[in-house]
Amino acid sequence: MRYLNTRWTMGILMVCLFMAGVSVGWWMKGQGAAAAITAAAAVDNHSLAEHGDASRVLNPGVHHSNAPLSLADINGMPRDARRSAYVAYLDRVGEDYEVLLALASLFRQESVYPAAIAYLLRAALQVESEIQQHAFDASLAGITDDYARSLTGGLQLQTLDKMYEDITLALPEQTDYFLALGLLRIQMGNPAGALSPLAQIQNHTRLGPQARRLMASIEADEAASLVVPETLTLRRVGDQFLVQGRLDQRRDVTLLIDTGAAMTMLEPRLLASLGYGLDGRQAYFATANGVVAAPVVALDRLSLGQAGVDHLPVGGLAMGLRPGVDGLLGMNFLRHYEFRIDQSEGLLFLQRRRP
Repeated sequence: MRYLNTRWTMGILMVCLFMAGVSVGWWMKGQGAAAAITAAAAVDNHSLAEHGDASRVLNPGVHHSNAPLSLADINGMPRDARRSAYVAYLDRVGEDYEVLLALASLFRQESVYPAAIAYLLRAALQVESEIQQHAFDASLAGITDDYARSLTGGLQLQTLDKMYEDITLALPEQTDYFLALGLLRIQMGNPAGALSPLAQIQNHTRLGPQARRLMASIEADEAASLVVPETLTLRRVGDQFLVQGRLDQRRDVTLLIDTGAAMTMLEPRLLASLGYGLDGRQAYFATANGVVAAPVVALDRLSLGQAGVDHLPVGGLAMGLRPGVDGLLGMNFLRHYEFRIDQSEGLLFLQRRRP
């Protein structure tokens, strides 16, 4: 009897243990499923973030609709998520002016200027009102200005040339970029290449006068007269040399010879005293103090003794030079001559380059 009771007791105990095991198993299975959902969501979040699909990022425990995001939804997102959501929106609905402009702005904030300009060029095709045009013009000016400063500071002038040229080809109504391209090519020592963009705007009401003066300066290069050698006395200050010049046959100036400067630079007050307007289109220059903007004008003539260049483009920039120095003599003057500096004697020899 005791044996039977013992067997009965053991049977009941085994059943209880079995049922407990089943319960624990189901509980663990449930916990594992929850963990798997959370892990899958984390993986999916990571994958989707990598692929830029911000509209499908999961949040465990929250129901997600398959309905596409509206612009209001996207605009409320953090900046990092907005970019990919905007791209997905364009893929779904097609070109949209506001979205393209927003993408250009986001890329500008990240200093990815080529992408910003690419989206702007797409936005240009979607402009439908004067208000949109004003917003587009302001965005284009801001982005190209930032990019020009960056490229000038990095001495990437060929890339800057391409940017301006691409804009003139895609948006010929944006006439300021023709002048910017012409000024840049003059600064780069490529005056012949500047003629084409300048010719496109020579009859423009606002930009035409400056373009025509610059074209005249380029064409005058071909007719420069001095062929006989010229020898000029230099004044040495430290390891630098100063030379006396004359502006427009009216004003004597002292210039610091700088063979590393692409363009001749003069103090703005000096140019203003000679009647030159300084409110035209500005160009960017890389200086020891960083990238600066300065107006460019065409002098009637800069002379060094009997040597001289007519209609010479010069930048108007306050450079903080030593007292009595009025500017820098750059390569856009010197390249017209075979020149040599005799440092021991303090002499500058100029011989006009023959065609």
